[in-house]
Amino acid sequence: MKFKGRFLPSLLAAGCLAGAGAAQAEMITYDTWTSNENGSGNYIFGVNDNEAGRFNYNLTVEPWNAEPLGIFIDFGSAGTGGAEVDLMGDSTVSLIGTDTDTESCGGGGCNIEGLSIPEFDGVWGLVFRLGEQGFDGLQSFAWSTSDFGLGLDDFGVVAIRSQQLCAEGTLNDGDEGCDGSDKSYSSDKPPVSVPEPGTLGLLGLGLLALAIRRKRVFPEAV
Repeated sequence: MKFKGRFLPSLLAAGCLAGAGAAQAEMITYDTWTSNENGSGNYIFGVNDNEAGRFNYNLTVEPWNAEPLGIFIDFGSAGTGGAEVDLMGDSTVSLIGTDTDTESCGGGGCNIEGLSIPEFDGVWGLVFRLGEQGFDGLQSFAWSTSDFGLGLDDFGVVAIRSQQLCAEGTLNDGDEGCDGSDKSYSSDKPPVSVPEPGTLGLLGLGLLALAIRRKRVFPEAV
């Protein structure tokens, strides 16, 4: 019984601490943009690797002053290497190209021609089209691909094309003043470690189990 009393708290602590470490997931966020045109949309582009072997992308505009039409993703000196993309997610997202120097994200004016990006090698790892030409009423997009054997640290510059941009106000207020367009880029993507829900609770249980074990091994003098 003494062995059981000491063994179970130790096992619980080890399991909780191991679970807390494994529950760490990483994501990167691009939310600072530079434009060659009249201004940038309030784009928030995030990528995480929570799912093994995949990148999960989320693009939203908050406050909603633009509607993205295309997105270009650079992997720096790395690339997809011709690996399978395995695109999943929103049906409004379609793949245009991989490891390409194209400036087009499809027909109907979806391009970033004329966008000057300092120290960019000119090769995009992934190019996606988001929605159709004109106003679709879409504020956010979510999709995923394989990770091509890469990590979040391989992400470089990202560029976005929007054909709908509000000089003032937001798109959901109507079309008045929302006839602008935007070509913007960002390379501001500090890695952030994000504990998944329950991680701190698991860690607390582990510490509690260790404390119980210590009290049983070293009881206070009476």
